[in-house]
Amino acid sequence: FEPISMMWFNKLHNRTLDVLVEDTLAQGSYIRSNYNIRDGALAQTPTILVERLLKFYTEPGDIVLNPMCERIPHLLIANYFKRHAIGQDICKRFYKHDVEKLKSRILSAQFLDPDGNKIIREDENHFFSLYNNLTFNLTKGDSRKLELEDNSVDYIITSPPYWDLGIYGDEPEQVGSGSESYEDFLVNLGMIYKECYRTLKKNKFMCVQVNDFRKGGEFYDYHGDTIDLLKSIGFKYWDIQVYNISTHPLAAIFLTQIRDRMYFAKCHEYNIVLRKV
Repeated sequence: FEPISMMWFNKLHNRTLDVLVEDTLAQGSYIRSNYNIRDGALAQTPTILVERLLKFYTEPGDIVLNPMCERIPHLLIANYFKRHAIGQDICKRFYKHDVEKLKSRILSAQFLDPDGNKIIREDENHFFSLYNNLTFNLTKGDSRKLELEDNSVDYIITSPPYWDLGIYGDEPEQVGSGSESYEDFLVNLGMIYKECYRTLKKNKFMCVQVNDFRKGGEFYDYHGDTIDLLKSIGFKYWDIQVYNISTHPLAAIFLTQIRDRMYFAKCHEYNIVLRKV
């Protein structure tokens, strides 16, 4: 593939990865909520984007972290391409879903390779395992404190919450719903990014997938604010990529709003690339 600054993923799919991820939780939420995250719809990650980023920034055997892992699509793809996977999220619902999903796959794979597919430790907040002869570890916990050593991760890929617009769980530790103002939200999110900086190895990369949004008649330059926040923590702002995610007829869904309010339907996101130097 061409590592260019703009990509159109609405016309590109890796069917194998789509089946691998099998994000039925998100697909069902989209149908019930008519694509509206404010009503509970869950975002879906373009699997081919994750594939390309992993192949570009990592090597087989690297350790990949997602500190806000939700339904673990990034990590399943990392495992598929022979990378070790670590995920953490505060949401009890997502953690239960992720453990059940991963456990069923490990148990199925044990018939062919019992040594390379096994559960090492499982409790209320931890699921440590070997899957396809690679470590695949999940933690339920506040990502403002990652249970990882300094300089221990080769690559970080994540998509942060959108303040309190989405429904990410009812835990009081949620950085979005637990923040009264947008500024408070950025402060709390910055604590997670500080942990990312601490755990990432020197000269390694982090990719953050994010978009701008509107709330209460205000437009929030979320991707720009994210860049400023990450630079203030110490990351080197390395690159940016714009990618089209319009797999649904957004123009038709929001046509009335577009005309009445005179702003554009969002059909893209930003991939922000940072480096720890």
